[in-house]
Amino acid sequence: MGQTLIEKITQRHAVGHAGEVRAGDYVTIRPKHVMTHDNTGAVIPKFKEIGAAGIHDPKQPVFIIDHDIQNKSEKNLAKYAKIEAFAKQHGIAFHPAGSGISHQVMMEHGYVTPGSLCVGSDSHSNMYGAVGAVGTPVVRTDAAVIWATGTFWWQVPPIVRVVLTGQLRGGASGKDVIITLCGLYNQDEVLNCAVEFTGDGVGGLSIEERMSISNMSTEWGALIGMFPYDGVAREFTRTRPLVTPEVFAAIEAMDLTPDAGASYAMTLHLDLAQVSPHVSGPNEVKVMTPVREIAKRRVKIHKAYLVSCVNSRLPDLADAAAVLEGKRVAESVELYVAAASANVEAMAKERGHWQALERAGAR
Repeated sequence: MGQTLIEKITQRHAVGHAGEVRAGDYVTIRPKHVMTHDNTGAVIPKFKEIGAAGIHDPKQPVFIIDHDIQNKSEKNLAKYAKIEAFAKQHGIAFHPAGSGISHQVMMEHGYVTPGSLCVGSDSHSNMYGAVGAVGTPVVRTDAAVIWATGTFWWQVPPIVRVVLTGQLRGGASGKDVIITLCGLYNQDEVLNCAVEFTGDGVGGLSIEERMSISNMSTEWGALIGMFPYDGVAREFTRTRPLVTPEVFAAIEAMDLTPDAGASYAMTLHLDLAQVSPHVSGPNEVKVMTPVREIAKRRVKIHKAYLVSCVNSRLPDLADAAAVLEGKRVAESVELYVAAASANVEAMAKERGHWQALERAGAR
């Protein structure tokens, strides 16, 4: 019986596992990277409680400050200073407040690469699957153990195949895809499962749309949301700062396709041509409401925001700027916008999208 792509990548990172890795196996994993953000401050004391002599591999952890950066209290600034000092002491990569949302920084710098297994002490670490990597969340204690030993214990989850066909149209986006999946398959079909997206519809999705889908697979209940390594992922990967020609050549040499006889716990289908703009809720993400229905009700909007690890990348800002060009946000509405990273904001300004949003009254 063949292996799924998730099983193959997991096996590549397994330590001391005899035979082929399968869903359900208990394995010791050596991840390429473990990301922690503001919660690094809570992981440090856990690490010290272990009694480790030091960081097992200083290249493995990545610290990115992003969650509470507007909090200028003495206590919070002291926490950030403590995290930075710990990173400097141990030679760990550190990205200060203002660098961007942690998952975006992990992706755009090239910490996450196709065929790698990367974890984060954050529930939306699924996003790393957008480039053909296994990305999954870990708790803070696991993060501390990885700092100390380089490894952690993991059970490979059941693997669900999601076949995407057709092409998006009518203004639908990657976020509409995952909202639709959450609404259509809302009986815990993928709860605590790993998802492999496949099908001829995948090729028409941009890397940013894939990031949105992988990221929000968390809300669907999945532990992993992974796309295949194809031309879209390849072009994104080869331009990352940390991806040297040697690293890229090694990626290209990997077997990054599932076997023909791979076994999946379930197969789900979605025709992308049938996806329309949707809003999550009310009250929970597994309820979806078409935008056209909300428009008919003339629902009053008080506040809106374009800022999260699901969205706020360059195409999102460009789309919002195009809609608002020559218009003004209604006086009764507060629109908040923040880019996914400092790099994204710089590109948006270079292209005039940021200025268009500001002229329209975005904050």
